[in-house]
Parts: sequence; structure tokens; C-alpha cells
Amino acid sequence: MGLAGGRGQLSVQLALVLQEVAERISATQPEERLRQPARWAYALRDAVALGRPDWIVTHHDLDLEARGAAEQVDTVEDVPDADLLASVLGGAALELTATLRGIYPSGIVAASVTGPATMAARLASRFAESDIDLEAGAFDCGDVVAALAAAHVERGASRVIVWEPDSGALESDALARAHEPILRRLALLGADAVAVGAQGLSETTYAALACATGGRGAALLGSETFSDIASLDGALVTAEASAGSNAVVLSDGPVPRGCDLTLLRLLGERPTETRTPGGAR
Repeated sequence: MGLAGGRGQLSVQLALVLQEVAERISATQPEERLRQPARWAYALRDAVALGRPDWIVTHHDLDLEARGAAEQVDTVEDVPDADLLASVLGGAALELTATLRGIYPSGIVAASVTGPATMAARLASRFAESDIDLEAGAFDCGDVVAALAAAHVERGASRVIVWEPDSGALESDALARAHEPILRRLALLGADAVAVGAQGLSETTYAALACATGGRGAALLGSETFSDIASLDGALVTAEASAGSNAVVLSDGPVPRGCDLTLLRLLGERPTETRTPGGAR
């Protein structure tokens, strides 16, 4: 089965991070995503129109939450005092979500946040703190990330993607506890979330989990799969076989800036039940 012939036999949902493609086709600098998020949303719209993913992913920036907190606190230990909603970077991310909801009023807008363990590790690196208690730091960051995730939903996100690639040596139960505030806040809002990157989250109540060793209800497409049609075809078939029908298939970070744009166009031309990017909310 080739993309040129359509993807009608595949029932997975595509969630592609298209920020680098947007930079390329709109000649927009990446800094614009944070400086002028509303304008950036329209640059992203052009990339979405090309690949027509089922989920419109706001962004992928594993440093955003740590940088936002660093505007407000001086140590990892002080992170409970951080309010990402009041930070410049957090505000920009929320404005991007709200603008995309305006552009796609009935589509699936998936807001990205960084997982608490990854945020704690990135914040420690920013402060050059080499001996932090990662478990305590992740637990504190969980509350901070939860507030931001909830704010994304309140501004129009219909899904939340929690990227957690840097869970370090945290035991599964400690990692799960750090994510509890996120899951609790989103459950209250009736929003589903997908976790990416940490096998230790397999026993949590995330709607789906995608990681290199497998997952449940979700799968990842590596950057190399966007180099040619045969690679992407094979990866999509494998993803459906491993994650199941109606699973969400995410790009593992941004689709590379130098990807084959013809390939994305063929993805956009695949048969689909909905004719608008982002599917149904």
C-alpha cells in the first residue's frame, strides 16, 4: 500500500508536529512562535493544510516550561512558587492554542506540555544544579505543569500531549505520582491526554502512551520515516499493527524541516472521513 494510492485502509489518527515545516514554507523565523504566537498560528495553518493531520499539534518545546519558571524562581526547590500562566512563554503558548482554536473551531487541537520530570531536569540544568532530588522536583513540577495543561484546555485545546523523555532514574511509582496532578486536573475538565516518552507511565490513566519500547493506543514516527514514501508507508503500517485501530500516531518531535514536502502533500490527499484538517473535536 502506497501513500500515492491513499491511506484508506489505515484507521490510525495522525498527530504531526509541523512547526519546522511551517518555518520552511512560510519563511518565518522560529522565534516568532513565542514573540507573535497569533501570527505564528497562521504560518502553522499553511503546514497543516499540506499534511492535513487528524490532530493539530500546537508545538514541541521541551524547554518552554523550564524557561518560563526560570523567569520567576531561582532554584528547583522554589518551583512551587512559579506560575507559568503569568510567564511570558506560558502566555505565548496559551495564545497559540486559543488562536488555533479560532482557526479550527471544530478540529482536534492538541496542546503540548513538558512532563514534570523532564521539566525538573531541564530547570536543574538551567540553574546548574547537579545534585537535585529529582523525585521531589518532578512532584513539584507536576502541579505547575497541571495548571498550564488545564489552561490550554480552557483556551480551546481538545487534547493534551505530555512529552516526558527525560524521566531519568525515577521509579515508575514516583513518576506516576508526579503526573497525578496533571491527570486529575484534566479529568475534571473532561479532556483526554496522551503521554510520550516514558514507559514508567504505562500504569497511569493517560488515554494513550507512546514510547520507543511500545506503548498502548499510540505509536511514534521517528524523523527518519519522513525521508521517503516507502519509509513512511512501512512505519504507518507497523504503527497500526502495534498500537491498534484508531490509535494516535505522533511524530516523535517536529517533522524535520528538510522532509520531502511531496510526501506531506500525499498524506494530505489520503482518503479521510473528514474533509477538514484536525478532524472532529
